[in-house]
Amino acid sequence: MRYGYCIFCDDIRNEVGEKLTFIGCYNGSMFVPPKFPLTLSKFCAHVTLVTPSTQPYNSIVLKCYGPGESRPLIEEQLETPQADKQEEIAEEVKRVEKAPVSIVAAASLVFSPMKIRKPGLISVRAVIDGDPTEVNVGSLLVAAR
Repeated sequence: MRYGYCIFCDDIRNEVGEKLTFIGCYNGSMFVPPKFPLTLSKFCAHVTLVTPSTQPYNSIVLKCYGPGESRPLIEEQLETPQADKQEEIAEEVKRVEKAPVSIVAAASLVFSPMKIRKPGLISVRAVIDGDPTEVNVGSLLVAAR
């Protein structure tokens, strides 16, 4: 089964050893002053998509929508390895691990600045393998406090 998730935060930093550090992570909601529109100096969404090795990705397009927006704030095409290369890597891992293998695609979306016009959901969606149905990968509620 394919699935995905997002980590929403104020910043993402690349560390030594290809590690990531997420700064100021949100837990389901972002509480802001009750004055809209508002501008965040920086906002990030780290997206992770997982698929079984038997169903490799051919293409992935990530889209991020602001609250009440019908057009995406950003539309990002991810570069995916050719399906046969994904299968080759999965087979090699299976030989060593003797277990089912998943293929993971990940990307960081960085907005600097990000304008939020009204309260509501920031949503990240993925278009996978050209399927016109956008898969909801994650959402964050923006609420006035």
